Amino acid sequence: MTRDEILAGLKILEPWFHRIDLGDGIVTKTESVMGEPVDHPRETWEVIRQCLPADLTGKSVLDVGCNGGFYCVEAKRRGAARVLGVDGQRQHVRQALFVRKVLGLDLEFRRFSVYDLKPETVGVFDITFALGLVYHLKHLVFALERLYEVTKELLIVETAFIPPEQTPASFVQPLGDIRQTLHPLFYADNPPHAKEQVYNWFLPSPDALRALLLNTGFTEATVFNVTRDRAVLVCRKDPSAVSRTVHDYVATLAFVTAPPAIFQSGENVTVKLRATNSGHARWPAVGEPETKGIVRLGAHLLHADEEELNWDGGRAILPRDLAPGETAELEFVFRAPDKTGDYIIEFDMVAEHVTWFEDFGPGVLRHRFSVR
Repeated sequence: MTRDEILAGLKILEPWFHRIDLGDGIVTKTESVMGEPVDHPRETWEVIRQCLPADLTGKSVLDVGCNGGFYCVEAKRRGAARVLGVDGQRQHVRQALFVRKVLGLDLEFRRFSVYDLKPETVGVFDITFALGLVYHLKHLVFALERLYEVTKELLIVETAFIPPEQTPASFVQPLGDIRQTLHPLFYADNPPHAKEQVYNWFLPSPDALRALLLNTGFTEATVFNVTRDRAVLVCRKDPSAVSRTVHDYVATLAFVTAPPAIFQSGENVTVKLRATNSGHARWPAVGEPETKGIVRLGAHLLHADEEELNWDGGRAILPRDLAPGETAELEFVFRAPDKTGDYIIEFDMVAEHVTWFEDFGPGVLRHRFSVR
């Protein structure tokens, strides 16, 4: 592109929030938009870069809420193998695509909601940026869970937070035998027509955001830097020490062959199922039945009207530990009821003495049958 073509493109895409050096003395932004420094986000980048390896060769990077693409450009300049920037506003994606064209860098940009981030839709990234994002999230916990799912090693969060002089102190609240620490989190009142990506919704204290990230599943969440009313948190995932969260207990169950619809009274029935570990933690298979946390296949037997007949209808043992993404075939044996009638059997994975997987959200695998 010629210099005149670049300048004309910049004019069409105004206003710019990110100041990006396009070379030949041209930058995307020459004046402040909302009172931020003209060279924004240069000051933030000077902090973020300290959280990153100097060399990102071979790493994949996801920038959520990428705006004009400043951080994507910097990640690519550090050697990242794959860089994807996503943003909910089309204007920002248009700006980022223009920057990519001018600089000729191998970058990906997509208009995408943080709530749609899944390994199936974008993949899993070694490093994820969530910079200037948290306070734009109307559904904060859900969004943090999505960030967790697509992050392999490191999440860097930069956000506004409650001004320190107005931050109430955290305190411990007894709830029966449970003692919970309550952290301040402010909600910003917005008009009914508020545009989620533009307006502010939540302002946490650094301690509240740290607790949210740890509860989401990150092994470590450290407040790396605090400047005025902004904070940077560095979050890490350690598969060997993963905390037990909703992301750990996720299974996909399917019948290898469809069970019969009619059983004989008192018959021993063998059902073959395929279980896939769709979560983020290894399923341990070795241990005595009393071993807390080992994962097995269980079943509930119900009458056709959903009335419970036998909540704990037996177990099938995994042939080996199952890592995330791995699948095993299991044989489950149960005894058909003696009394004729219509029944339901529900199959679900269970972490012994911890939880049935259904309690964390995924549905069970059901089969209706009759006893004759």
